[in-house]
Amino acid sequence: MNDLDRLQRLCSPPEQGQSPCEWTTVEYALGTQLPRDYKELVERYGAGSFKDFLSVLQPHAAHEALDIVKVTPSARSAVAEISQWAEPPCPPRMLQPVAVTSNGDDIFWLMDPPEDPDSWKVTVNDMDGDGWFLFDGRVTAFVLSFCTNEVSVPGFPDDLQGKPASFTPAP
Repeated sequence: MNDLDRLQRLCSPPEQGQSPCEWTTVEYALGTQLPRDYKELVERYGAGSFKDFLSVLQPHAAHEALDIVKVTPSARSAVAEISQWAEPPCPPRMLQPVAVTSNGDDIFWLMDPPEDPDSWKVTVNDMDGDGWFLFDGRVTAFVLSFCTNEVSVPGFPDDLQGKPASFTPAP
């Protein structure tokens, strides 16, 4: 059983996931290929939030702040700005935003190596911008670990650990 299967058992996805996406167009706009597990996660769950806190960025999202293509330039600029006082784990051009939290944390892929997106790890920058948390796994594994409380991310509210796993589709 893979991480997406485990996540679906834990957090029921909507009856109908997102319509299939034209990933080639999205990847062209971003200038990079995207991991397979991310594409499967997006197509199965669509827009919404896990534990009413963590939202995976989507192509063509109804809310601009959740659109992976529209968010990418400003997220990278913000990392470049905060790198003046808090060194990111790699150059901003090597960070691709993948998710956000309701309290302003940004979740990125470490695009290393750039040509192998299925090996990218996840890193979280807290809303204060002064710290980075590295998760040694892919985005679906990160979401699953977040939902099962197997990962505790510094800067995330403590009460999330007691919250049951859930997925709430966007209206």
